[in-house]
Amino acid sequence: MLTLERVIGIVIAVVILASQYGSLSALGNYKPISEEALDSKRLKEVTQEEQIKQVKPKKQEKQQKQQKQQKQQKQQKQQKQVKSVAPAHIQMTDMLEQYIEFHHEKTVSRAKLLKYVMWVVQYSKDTDIDSAWILAMMWQESRMLEKSVSSHGAIGLLQILPSTAKSFGVSKEELHQPETNIRTSIIYLEYLMDKYDGNLRKATIAYNQGEGNVDKGKARPWYYNQVKEHHKKMLGIIKKGQ
Repeated sequence: MLTLERVIGIVIAVVILASQYGSLSALGNYKPISEEALDSKRLKEVTQEEQIKQVKPKKQEKQQKQQKQQKQQKQQKQQKQVKSVAPAHIQMTDMLEQYIEFHHEKTVSRAKLLKYVMWVVQYSKDTDIDSAWILAMMWQESRMLEKSVSSHGAIGLLQILPSTAKSFGVSKEELHQPETNIRTSIIYLEYLMDKYDGNLRKATIAYNQGEGNVDKGKARPWYYNQVKEHHKKMLGIIKKGQ
C-alpha cells in the first residue's frame, strides 16, 4: 500500500525528470552558426565599412572643389574690378596710402581706400567741389577711419552729425555705412556751397563749425586752413606720381 509520503516522492521525481528532459531537448534543438554564415556576416560588415570610407573622401573632394571654384571666382572678380578702376582713382589711392604712412597714422586697407576714393569721385562729379578737397576733409575729420565717432556725436569718415543727416532723410544708423556717410556729407557740403554763393572757405568752415557760427561771424578759420594744407600736400603727391 502506497503511503502519502511515497506518492509525493514519486511526483517530485517525475517533475525533476521532466525538467531535465526539456533541457536536453532544447540543447538538442540548438543549431550552431555555421562558419559560412559567420564569413558572410563579416564580409557584409567589411563591405559597409569600405563604402563609408569611399563616401567620405568623395565628400571632401567635392567640398575642396567647391572652395577652389569660389576662390577662383573671387580672384576673377577682383581682377575685373582692378581693370575697371580709372587711373585717377588708383593715383588718389596711392596718394592716401603714402599720406597715412607719412603721418604714421593707423593703417587702412587699400581696398577700403579705393572704395572711399571711388565714392567721393562718384558723388562729387556733378558738383563744383574738387574730390581731392573732400579727401582732405575726410583726413582732417577722421584720418580715414570709418568707425570714428566724436565726443559731440559726429559719425563716420566725414564726421557728420545725425541731426544734420536727418535733414537729408538719412538716419543715425545709416551714417555708419561708409558710402552713405560720404554721399550725405557731400550733399551737405554742396548745400553749403549754394548757401554761401560758391564760397568754399565759408562752406568748409560751416561744415565743421555750423552755419550759425558762420552767419554770426563767430567761426574760426583754423579748420579751413588745415584742410587747405592737406589738400595742397595731397595734390603734390599725386602730381609727383604722374
